[in-house]
Order: sequence, then structure tokens, then C-alpha cells
Amino acid sequence: MLGHLEQAGIVDAFPLTNPDSKADLVERLRGARERIVMFGLTRNFYGSDEMLPLFTAKSSEVPVRIFIMDPHCASRRDRYRLEPAEAAMEDPNRYVREVLNPLVESVARHGGDLKIYLYDFPCSFAIEQIDDSMRVMLYGHGKRGTDGPILIFDKGPDEGTPYWTYFAEQLAWMQRLADVEESPEPWRSKGVRVWEYLP
Repeated sequence: MLGHLEQAGIVDAFPLTNPDSKADLVERLRGARERIVMFGLTRNFYGSDEMLPLFTAKSSEVPVRIFIMDPHCASRRDRYRLEPAEAAMEDPNRYVREVLNPLVESVARHGGDLKIYLYDFPCSFAIEQIDDSMRVMLYGHGKRGTDGPILIFDKGPDEGTPYWTYFAEQLAWMQRLADVEESPEPWRSKGVRVWEYLP
């Protein structure tokens, strides 16, 4: 069994978001040398006193891309139907004011290569790519997002394992949609959009 996990490139796992998983993330972010790409639901802690300065500082060293579900979209409301009451996102305008705008304003003040993108469709997991490591957090039903297990994959040799490739392709797809003015078909007809957040 261990051989299959090694072949998959799984190098660590956490049962949920806890101090150890946060310490792992912070250590990986501080050591980033090539890229940081974050994708998830609200990612409230990005605007925390610990994370905001870290993202701002790292954006002067490496490109930082953050994909967050549009706080005003129908998918966000639908996602929170599946989470317990204590996890429900508060007023979306408050989220914009206290998380999104501080990130953008901090980078504007200090310079750096940080872009925030919004998307308007459901998601089943978060992906955090830091250089050649990929942290994947599962979003379950009847549970808060932070209650989901976190699996950490390393790219491994050559082009990466099939598991790495799957999640890397998810992020590449998001970036392709973000880089065009209008979503290409078939996504445009389905109302699937990714766009840069500019307050």
C-alpha cells in the first residue's frame, strides 16, 4: 500500500485544518521560489494579520495568484447550504471589505505581483500550489471547509505524477479562463467565468 502512495507523490496529510497544517502552509509559502497559486472558496484567513503580510512580501519575490469564489454568486449560497450553521459566510460585502480589498490594497501600497481572481461556479476542493508542491483540501457535505482532509503531493520527476497533473491542469484551466476577456465555448454558453478582481 505504501508503494502506491509513494507513486502518487503523496508526501504528507492532515485530517483537517489545524495548527500543524497551517504551519506547513506558512513554511511552504515562506520558502516559495517560483510561484504561489491558491484556489478555494472564501479563504478568509488570507486577510489575517499573519497571512496578509506574508502574501504581500512573497508577491515581491514570486508571482502570487489567488482564485476565490465570487462572494455574491449563486454557487456560494448553494455551497453554504451544505455547511453547518457556524460556517455560513457572513454578509458578502463584509468579506469584500475585510478580506479581498485589504489584499489588493496591501499589494498596491507595497508593489508586487499578486492578482486575485473571482469565479462563479461550484468547487469540491481547494488547491494550493507552492512551487512543486500541491496541497489539496477536500470540501465535504455537512462539514465546514476547514474540516476537510488535506493531502500534499509533490510533483516528482519529469512531468509529475498523474495525481499532480490532474490538479495542475485544474489550476491551468482556471488561469486560461482568467486570461481571456470572454470565456471560450463551451464555458461561455454555460455561464462559467473567471475574472480579475479590481476593487
